[in-house]
Amino acid sequence: RNTFSNAGALDRIISFINTTEDPAVERLLIPDMALTAAEYFAVEKHETVLVLLTDMTSYADSLSIVSNRMDQIPSKDSMPGSLYSDLAKIYEKAVQFPESVGGGSITIIAVTTLSGGDITHAVPDNTGYITEGQLYLRRDSDVGKVVVDPFRSLSRLKQLVAGKKTRKDHAQVMNAAIRLYADAANAKTKLENGFDLTNYDER
Repeated sequence: RNTFSNAGALDRIISFINTTEDPAVERLLIPDMALTAAEYFAVEKHETVLVLLTDMTSYADSLSIVSNRMDQIPSKDSMPGSLYSDLAKIYEKAVQFPESVGGGSITIIAVTTLSGGDITHAVPDNTGYITEGQLYLRRDSDVGKVVVDPFRSLSRLKQLVAGKKTRKDHAQVMNAAIRLYADAANAKTKLENGFDLTNYDER
């Protein structure tokens, strides 16, 4: 809230906050409440709305708690068998209305923390099947900052945009950048394992 206030954006923000001291069942209502507000502004006011859902892992944990108390048989990682559907009904609220009906859109950014960095956990695994793209963030020990890991990030729509709605050379620049990044990672591995580096590796 302080960040939004300092940026002068607090009057354009609606927040629904649930803390760990609140009942788990209340956390299950938060995404629906946020998306209902978003739908109002997108449909009725024809606004461009950004919905930030953080953290969907906490949401899934609450689903697990409630389903266990209802004596439902747990699935992978103690999550309910309905996890895919529960997440999909939230993520698939993303929409862009045509200009003929006044425009308006809902963009959803959902944050999912990984338990012990496990990308195969049921929550990120299901999220990967539902959403159109993921940015995989990790802490880089070399630079001491959180960076985007391109090898674990994913976009299903980039082929519809790169070079078509963006610069003509976008695809070539992207491919070259990823190739150089991969070569740098390979050179780092060689260095760490005591192998000689070529001039190209050094560069």
